Amino acid sequence: MKIKNLKILVVLFLSGAIIFSGCKDSEPGSEDKAGFLKSNVDALGEIDLGGFTVPSFYDISGVFAPGQYPGQARRIAQLQEIVDSSRNEPIHWDIANAMEVGGLPEAFQSEAARNTETGSSDIRSKIDELNFDNGDTSVADAFAELAKKMVQSSQDNYTVTASNGMAGMITTGSKKRHVDANGLEFIQILEKGLYGALCYNQMVDDYLRPNQAGPDNEKGNNQSAADNYELNGTDRQHRWDEAFGWFGANPVTYPNAANDSNGDGTFIANYMFDFSDETEAEYGINLAQKTMDAFILGRAILKAGQGFGPEQESTNEAALEAATKDVKLYVEAGIAAAAFHYLNTAIADVTNEDKLHHLSEALAFIFSLSFNSEGKISADHVHDVLVELGWSNTDNTLNGIYDINLWEVSDEQMENAKRLLDESFPGFKNTPF
Repeated sequence: MKIKNLKILVVLFLSGAIIFSGCKDSEPGSEDKAGFLKSNVDALGEIDLGGFTVPSFYDISGVFAPGQYPGQARRIAQLQEIVDSSRNEPIHWDIANAMEVGGLPEAFQSEAARNTETGSSDIRSKIDELNFDNGDTSVADAFAELAKKMVQSSQDNYTVTASNGMAGMITTGSKKRHVDANGLEFIQILEKGLYGALCYNQMVDDYLRPNQAGPDNEKGNNQSAADNYELNGTDRQHRWDEAFGWFGANPVTYPNAANDSNGDGTFIANYMFDFSDETEAEYGINLAQKTMDAFILGRAILKAGQGFGPEQESTNEAALEAATKDVKLYVEAGIAAAAFHYLNTAIADVTNEDKLHHLSEALAFIFSLSFNSEGKISADHVHDVLVELGWSNTDNTLNGIYDINLWEVSDEQMENAKRLLDESFPGFKNTPF
C-alpha cells in the first residue's frame, strides 16, 4: 500500500517506547485471541512518516508543538469539583447553574475549573453540541434537572437514612451518599453519565469526525489556513488535541504502571486503566496503552504531514484512519469493561447500600455507551440492556432512569443485562472485571 508516495514503515509501541524496524510477528494465536479488540494500526503493518521521530508520550510542548486543549482540561476540572462536593454533607451551591453557559464560574473553587481570561468553558454548551440530536437540548436539560434533584435532595434529606421508598443517605465505607426514593445515587448518574454525553461524545462523535481531525476538515492540515497556528498548530492537529483532552490522561506519564489507582488519568482514562490488566490477560490487549499509542501515532501523523499550504500537505490518511478507529474502539471497550465490572460487583454485594452504589455506577456506564453514533453497540441496543434493569421501555433518554427501583433489581436482571451487553462485546461477560 502507498499513500502519497510514502512507503509504509512499521510503528511499534512497546511500553511507551516507539521502535521503527521491520514488521514484528505476533505471537502464534495472538490475533485470534484479541478478537474484536484487534488493532487497526497493527493490521497496516508498516507505516512511513517520512523520517519523523515519534515521541514516547503526547508531547504537545515539544515534538508535536504547538498544541493545547485548555477548554477540555477546564471542563474536566469543573466536573471533578462537582463530584468532590457531592458526598458526606449537604450540597450548598447551584450545580446546574454552574454547568450553564454564562452560569456561575465563580462557584468553582479551583483555578483549573474557573473561567479565566484565556477563554470561557462551560459543561452545558458541549452537551448541547451532540451531533445526532440535531440541536435538541433535551440531553443537557435532563442532566441539569438531575443536578437540581441532587442538590435539593441533599438539603432536604441529609439527616434521613435512605430506605426503599425513602430518599436519604446511604453509607459505603467512609462515604455518605445521596440517593433518591428508588435508591438511585444521584452523583453516579451525573458523573458517569457525563462521561458519555460530554467526554466520550465530544471525543469520538465530534473532534475525531472526518470534518474535524479527519481529511474532510476544510482548513486542512497546513499552517497557512490555521486560525492561530502559533498557539494551536494546524486546525486538524488542534481538533486531535481536543479529542485527547477529553480522554483525561496525563500526556507525559499515562499509563503509569506503578500507579495502581488511576494510572495518572482521570474519568474515562482512569477507569480504562483499572481494567487494562484484565483485557491484557484475556485478549493480549492493554486498553490504556493501546489508546495512548493510537493518540500519539495519530498526532504524529498530522505533525509529520503538515505543510505551509494545502499543496505541501502529505498526511498519511490511511494510517490516521486506523489510529482514529483504534481510539474509538478502545475507549468504547474501556467504558464497556467498567459497565461489566459494576454489574459483577453489584451481583456480589452483600449489603443493600453497596448494591445501590455499584448498580448506579453500572447504569451510568451502560447509558454512556449510547453516545457514540458509530460504536460497536447501538443506542437502541443500549436501551434494551437498560430496560432489562428496569429503565423505562418507552423512554431511552436519561429521564427513563427514574422508572427503576434499584432496591428491587435482581441478580437475574443483572445477569441478563450482562448477556445482552456481551452480544456487542463478545467475551466480556466471562472476563473477570
